[in-house]
Amino acid sequence: MRVFSIALVAAVLMTGGTAAAQDATDAEAESPAVPPVTAPLELIDEELQNEALEASEEDEAPVSEPVLAPPPQSGGAMDTLFGEAQFAYASGEYATALLRAETAAAGGHAEAATLAGIIHAEARVPQASDRAALAWFRRAADTEEPVALYWMGRLAQAGRAGLTPGTAGGYYRRAAVGGHLPSMLAYALSLKATDVPQNAPEALDWAERAAELGDVEAMYQRALMGSEWQHGPRDLADARRWFVRAAEAGHAEAALQAGLMAATGEGGEEDAETALRWVRQSAEAGYPPAQGQYGLMLYQGWNGAEPDLVNAAYWFREGAEGGDAESQFLYAYALARGEGVTQNLEAAYGWAWMARTDFDGAPVENETRDMLIQRLETVLPSDVTARLRREAVEAAGG
Repeated sequence: MRVFSIALVAAVLMTGGTAAAQDATDAEAESPAVPPVTAPLELIDEELQNEALEASEEDEAPVSEPVLAPPPQSGGAMDTLFGEAQFAYASGEYATALLRAETAAAGGHAEAATLAGIIHAEARVPQASDRAALAWFRRAADTEEPVALYWMGRLAQAGRAGLTPGTAGGYYRRAAVGGHLPSMLAYALSLKATDVPQNAPEALDWAERAAELGDVEAMYQRALMGSEWQHGPRDLADARRWFVRAAEAGHAEAALQAGLMAATGEGGEEDAETALRWVRQSAEAGYPPAQGQYGLMLYQGWNGAEPDLVNAAYWFREGAEGGDAESQFLYAYALARGEGVTQNLEAAYGWAWMARTDFDGAPVENETRDMLIQRLETVLPSDVTARLRREAVEAAGG
């Protein structure tokens, strides 16, 4: 959902001849490295589970799967071993964690069996295997341990351990009924993925349950279901409300959507100041599409402000380096014109060429970008453009 644009005039202001302009990228601040995100250990939060169970008991119709009684509390020794396993896991001592978890699991501790399965599923130890992961998860799932059921759903969804994707929804549902928040959303999304209209009400219901219980990603997904999904209610006011709630909780993608809706008046009143605030929040959170959009608002002088070309170029570059095709085009445009950044035609051509595909390698249609590429090809030597195309493909991992 993009609502802003630049009208690129055909006569782009460039110097003729070869690109001798100094590359401005050396003078600009380097982007800080972003550490990889690792999945946290998701064991039961008793307070949240009880709250979810109460909501489920009020609203849930009887299900076909047998819902067993909660497992009895393990003895003190098994609880101690499980605590040691959790500490070792959190400390990165996975071999020790596995030994303690398997020992406690053998003594009947369901959550320890789940942890043993997670260590295998995440390949944290050399002897890890999907087969072992599934065996431990099944042992825990025999007591309806919700985190184990959730992980079985994940394995099934990925076609691992001999499970098939079509069975994932059943595991997610059992865990969701058990009060597991991530499973509520996972089950909702599995229903959505079936693309069966009759599944839409249940998908919306589970997504909303998770959202109401504080799951931020569920708030965002519930907003998407209400605004973009063909089987959803197409209620823009409701979608905007959920985007705003997710944005208030720090969801970067939701903040961009909330900003764009405020900018256009979709689902409510048009509010330029609020639009700028949400888009900026998303950009500052590191979401590349929002970085390009925020730069564009600065470039255009949003809401009557003076255009800020230097900061606009900075945000264009941030989004471009993050892989957003529109940001790459906008940064190429700034480089070609020397607006907010030292003019550099070679760099402009390279970024414009990279902007032909998006994050996932899908082609991106943009007539104005194509005009820029053609204009640059009239002033850059053919051997230079050929080299820049090769470099752009390599940079994109192709």
